[in-house]
Amino acid sequence: MSFSFEKWRGFINESKLRVFDFDDTLVKSQSKIKITRPDGSTDEQTPGEYAIEGEDPENEYDFSEFEEVIDPQEIEKVTNILRNVVNAGTDGREVVILTARRPVSEDAIKNYLEEIGIDISRITFVLLGDADPLAKSEWIEDKIKEGATDVLFLDDSGKNVDAVLDLKQQYPDIKIDARQVKYAEELPEENPTKQVDPEIIDMIKEYVGLPIRAMYLYESDTIFARLEEAYDSKTMDEVYSYWKESNELHKLQQMGYNVRLVSREASIDEPNIPLTKDLL
Repeated sequence: MSFSFEKWRGFINESKLRVFDFDDTLVKSQSKIKITRPDGSTDEQTPGEYAIEGEDPENEYDFSEFEEVIDPQEIEKVTNILRNVVNAGTDGREVVILTARRPVSEDAIKNYLEEIGIDISRITFVLLGDADPLAKSEWIEDKIKEGATDVLFLDDSGKNVDAVLDLKQQYPDIKIDARQVKYAEELPEENPTKQVDPEIIDMIKEYVGLPIRAMYLYESDTIFARLEEAYDSKTMDEVYSYWKESNELHKLQQMGYNVRLVSREASIDEPNIPLTKDLL
């Protein structure tokens, strides 16, 4: 399915109620639902898997990771539609993020949307705390009863879309367009890396005590600190030996970071991620 701007121009100009799901519709994140089965075994589900499989009443479900937006990937084919709708103004139109997430994650959602340049002041945020497809359709039905006459609903879940489309039978005079978007499936899988707190970077610079040109995260647990000076091999061996036995390195290792010092001209194997742009 192709979402061109021209195709959606009519919706943007005529919209009364424009409703967007969040997870796997606007963003693909690494937040997972943790499952504990009666026998004590555990598993994880993505939002998409959860939407398809639903809940087993015998299992326990932990949604705590959805209080944040973890390692987000923007789904631009839908966020661009949201941008166009928001930029079209709110005169006679309401733009809504309608999500099964709990209210506790509202700030994280808003912060993410602001980071990608979306004006959240023109958006209504509704966090249902309920994954039942009827929860979204009932919320939309209430808006129809309040006077909405033209509804557009975008969601990755077929069950949610079907529940909204069922409203057509009850409200044949209301324009209801509910569409399943599956663009999250097109995004490449990302291997989440450890998030390095800026305080850790400052701590490394203080502990090392030598000018550092740049730092790189390697394989999620090792930080290479490239020194400013190009030391000869003998001097670098002495620096390395001292650092390897230092209390400062041991403190960092206890915090989950292995820090290696390398000379300015030393090569660093791929893959690595620069941590300090101001030092590059």
